[in-house]
Amino acid sequence: MDTINVLEILNEKKIHVIENIINEKGRKKALNYFGEFLDRRSYFTIDRNGKIQRKNMNYALPVAAFSNDDTEVAQEIYVSARAPERVKSKKIERLSKETIDSLMKNFMKIIVNNNVNFAVRYAKEIFLRDRELFYKTLFHYTLLEEIDSQKSLMALSLKKLMNTQVDDNLIYLAMSYISKVKGNFNEYENTVATEVSKSELIRKSKESKNMLKSKKGINLLAYINVLKEYEYENEEIFINIAMKRLEEIKNTQKNLTCAENIIHNGL
Repeated sequence: MDTINVLEILNEKKIHVIENIINEKGRKKALNYFGEFLDRRSYFTIDRNGKIQRKNMNYALPVAAFSNDDTEVAQEIYVSARAPERVKSKKIERLSKETIDSLMKNFMKIIVNNNVNFAVRYAKEIFLRDRELFYKTLFHYTLLEEIDSQKSLMALSLKKLMNTQVDDNLIYLAMSYISKVKGNFNEYENTVATEVSKSELIRKSKESKNMLKSKKGINLLAYINVLKEYEYENEEIFINIAMKRLEEIKNTQKNLTCAENIIHNGL
């Protein structure tokens, strides 16, 4: 990490140093410096007494992807970094011997099984073989999950930040969240396709954006943005899920955090 002491920056609240890194080296480099502190060891725990703790997705990647202000990004990296959660970074090894058919056959299954180590390796390998296939497959997976999982937001942030250049740290942070958080497919399994068009959904979501200033609204906007990116198998079901949610949460505005407001504006 060059000569940068990340723990010192965090302990002494040197947010200006993070901003300097961003200004000099870019947002991706800053996320790389602090990447070991931005993951969570687990997003769900239960102790011997049955006490359950769920951890929220941190917004470092989404804010870095959607903010127009480097100071906001520096602030969010600082707020999101947790020294006790540190996970030592490692180079993501290739799976060069696997065929693309084998990779595609197993990618979603590995994510569902919460196998982070293989999820990041499969993600990187598919990206290097065919990046559009990677993004489309990852986006498709997040659409299958419940909207409030925020996995669509994480996948969208990954594409916006990484784009065409592979980045082990970004892949790890995104895939770690997407694969560690247990999947919930109830909404998809219990929704039927309708005649509502994607263009109609997009039009209504644009008209309603200012009425979706809530965490649920952000999650829905991210889901719709992912839906807009590609054509998907069974996408009529995703359209129906989104349209139903849109009608349910319109005009249920709640106070957004600074990070949520940045993301809402960016979406």
